[in-house]
Amino acid sequence: METKLIVNPVAGGGTVGRRWPRIRRLLQREGLKFDASLTEGVGHATELAHQASTAGYQTVVALGGDGTVNEVINGLLAEGEGGADPRVRVTLGIIPGEKGNDLARTLGIPFDYAAACRKLLQGRAVPLDLGRVTYARPDGEGRRYFINVAGLGFDGEVVRRVTPRLRGLHSPTLRYLGGLLITLVTYGNREMGITIDGEELRRRAFSLVICNGRYFGGGMQIAPEALPDDGLFDVILIGDLTKGEILANLPRVYRGTHLSHPKVGLYRAREIEVKAREPTLIQADGELLGETPAHFELIPGAIKVLI
Repeated sequence: METKLIVNPVAGGGTVGRRWPRIRRLLQREGLKFDASLTEGVGHATELAHQASTAGYQTVVALGGDGTVNEVINGLLAEGEGGADPRVRVTLGIIPGEKGNDLARTLGIPFDYAAACRKLLQGRAVPLDLGRVTYARPDGEGRRYFINVAGLGFDGEVVRRVTPRLRGLHSPTLRYLGGLLITLVTYGNREMGITIDGEELRRRAFSLVICNGRYFGGGMQIAPEALPDDGLFDVILIGDLTKGEILANLPRVYRGTHLSHPKVGLYRAREIEVKAREPTLIQADGELLGETPAHFELIPGAIKVLI
């Protein structure tokens, strides 16, 4: 069956909606047989992806930001494909909707839409790992899959503080930096109990970042050595840094040189449990989820992606 395109027209501050007619014509000229649906709000990409999976599409392409890709993945894993060791039957394709797509940056997918379309048509399906996080929410327990980066502590608070005005910015880098500066004014470090593949740690921490990919925040190289197909998370524990230390070391995160800081730890693991003295917010692929306690697990080779 033909390919399904799921298009988020508001991604990139509306850039995707404006470019979509040209992208559609380009794919048609290249001979790709596809059916396209435009999302109409939060969660719609998940619904469309699930419908495409059950309808028998072999490939589903997400055209949008990291959040759109996350929604599509969770739709492909909905109902019946999300057991203890899930495997996605459908192959995933990605056309970045903005220049700050962090997953695309890790996978080497071009930000130029014409080049990204050509790479999509010529790409090979490569098995990549997925993360799964279980977390607390007001109505009980939630569960979410992610492919790039999840985080809690400061990271979760930044996602919460990205206001509608910030979300309207074209640049994910500016969106994240705006949320970061707003959050830094009032944020306090958290007491956390962390179990990493059975090793128990108690730390006062600024943030804990669970990485399958290398980048987050619109280009920050948070986990410069992470590989999305090695069967392990890169777990970045940012310790009890002051606000001044955070600002002074922010350029190092973009360069990927922050891991040598004495208050930053790198662990590699498949399973992480986190408890915090006070409820601590969690995000995955830039989507705000819920609070601690949380359990993260890696599922190796769970999805095939065209790269």
